[in-house]
Amino acid sequence: MADMSTDVMLSMMRALWEQVTSDLRAVAVSHQGSSEQGAVEARFLYEGEVGEVQAECVSSAETYCIADFPPGVSVRFRAVPNATRDLLPGEHWVFMRWEPEP
Repeated sequence: MADMSTDVMLSMMRALWEQVTSDLRAVAVSHQGSSEQGAVEARFLYEGEVGEVQAECVSSAETYCIADFPPGVSVRFRAVPNATRDLLPGEHWVFMRWEPEP
């Protein structure tokens, strides 16, 4: 069973093209299994509320990622409103906006 780390990171880079809005703080991704049979999850962390534009961007990115994997890989992306930039266990950053230290 091949590790899917590289496939996930490359897919995420492509999926984020034109989906980064000014209120997106960061994107964290986790994965398990292989590129043939596995799962990819991503959290899009937004500065404020998640509106129609943000939800559409997350949905589009999810669709692009789904297209990169066979049917045996489940893909689930979600938008998180009013989020702090904290990683959950098993996650990796794929995007992080520069923010000055307080």
